[in-house]
Amino acid sequence: MSEIIEYLNDKGISYTTEGNEVVIKCPQCFKNKLYINKNSLLFHCFVCSAEKPESLYAKGHLSQLKTEWGDILDISPSKHIELPKIEKDFTNKVERYKYNLSKNPQAKKYLYKRGFDDEDIERFNFGFSEHIPNGYEEKESWISIPVYEDGVPKLIKYRKITNNTDCKKYEREFGGKSILYNQDILKDYNDVYVVAGEFDCCTMIKHGYKNSVCGTGGEGSLTSDMYDKLYLKESITLILDADQVGQNAALKVWATRLGLGRCWNVKLSDNEDVNSYFLKYTKDDFEELLKNKYKFKVEGISSITEALYELYSLSQSEQIVYELPWENLNRAIKGFEKTQLITVGGIPGFGKTSMVLQLAHHFAKKYNMPSLITCLEMGIPKLVTKIIQNHYDLDYQEVLPSEVLAYINDLEDLPIYFAYSPAITPKIYYNTVKEARNRYGCELFVFDNLQLFVRSDKESDIGKVTKMFKDIAMGLDVIFLMVSQPRKLNSEREPTFDDLKGSSAIAADSDIILLGRRKRIKDKFGFNSFESKATVLIDKSRFSAGARLQLEFVGEKSRFDEMKKS
Repeated sequence: MSEIIEYLNDKGISYTTEGNEVVIKCPQCFKNKLYINKNSLLFHCFVCSAEKPESLYAKGHLSQLKTEWGDILDISPSKHIELPKIEKDFTNKVERYKYNLSKNPQAKKYLYKRGFDDEDIERFNFGFSEHIPNGYEEKESWISIPVYEDGVPKLIKYRKITNNTDCKKYEREFGGKSILYNQDILKDYNDVYVVAGEFDCCTMIKHGYKNSVCGTGGEGSLTSDMYDKLYLKESITLILDADQVGQNAALKVWATRLGLGRCWNVKLSDNEDVNSYFLKYTKDDFEELLKNKYKFKVEGISSITEALYELYSLSQSEQIVYELPWENLNRAIKGFEKTQLITVGGIPGFGKTSMVLQLAHHFAKKYNMPSLITCLEMGIPKLVTKIIQNHYDLDYQEVLPSEVLAYINDLEDLPIYFAYSPAITPKIYYNTVKEARNRYGCELFVFDNLQLFVRSDKESDIGKVTKMFKDIAMGLDVIFLMVSQPRKLNSEREPTFDDLKGSSAIAADSDIILLGRRKRIKDKFGFNSFESKATVLIDKSRFSAGARLQLEFVGEKSRFDEMKKS
């Protein structure tokens, strides 16, 4: 069943089908003229687009309808406040670098070898720069490639043309905006080619494929701004590098997030990119290549050949293990991997929320991994405060409202998002998760907590939700962190997963279960509190033995540290 038909059935919305289109009554004009494509999920109301083109229902994507109808939660960034950005204009640098290139035969010779002539150099405003790359001491020679938005150069990419040092091939101008190369053309086309790099894109344009773009952060980079430029396009043809990195990016980043139903893949020969291809072959050859474009497999039945090929592909790509901020826990479970459902449990007051937020901050900072945090017992401002504490190593009282602009400035690029609604349901949450994965590239999801989400005492109801969380981890290729509360439990004995409400479902679906305990102590005045030493029990791990270890909970800073050696 297609996604749109399943969604309309769940909503109880009547529809008819016409070929590959689903037709419903438009909520704006009340005519049966709103058509939704089953593959691209793009909709179009023939009446509204003619009479009220500014209307939400004139045209758009299914995700916009889901948001409008309350089936996708509002997603807020970690900084929680949006500030107007002052974007840089690099026109003066572009002109200076163009002049430098006109006086440098060696730099022009490099571009000639890449297949560009003087007309191309002028058309793409290529330039030449000599500067010291970040982290190095020697000057390098670079071709400058300006990237435009609304006709203004908002970014300059640099391609190294010498081999004097071991520095990376590409650099970007500090303060530049991460946008698509050649994105200004998108308003004129409903179909688009996405290639690996700027020289590939220029090569496509040179040979008549004007509707070509590329990301400016590498093949695997699709920012939310880039996503917004592409997700309303009817057809997207991906021509990325033929190696494992390029093909993984084509499937797992571009096609998966923009929609498998409207993305086509073109695979070049090994060790080939678009620019090198056109140095060897003609446009007619390329047209033959385009005839063999294909869609990635969505899901369902696989032949033995397809299954073996997938196994081979997995053997060629290294499984990434994401290290935790605590060495002793890393030694015990070897870190987290995508597709895993990890349950964090423990008595109230242990610090479960602090632990999962610390993990989200750690993964965002160390791996630039975008995460979506949903917490049902703490408001977004308090969650953001805990992130600030982790980021700056601050006590709670040291987080000052007067410093909020500085926090925003520093946290601007930290890819942490929040979603909350008191009326959240499993369907709404699932829709929100998919939107966060697609638009923001979220690879880590935190849900706090299971028992507040499922108020029923029936284990079967809890089982449905834990199965959904596991399906999210597996189906979207992400890490899922779930916080779970135990049944009534004192601090004097060690918990097991049998103490968690809905334990059999949690045990069945979780790949790792971490349970925490801190003993209650009384000071000389009779005040009852928890000691800082925290025992963490690895009560289940599919790929390692169980273990018991200690961390120190630094409550005033909302984080766990390694225990200091005595």
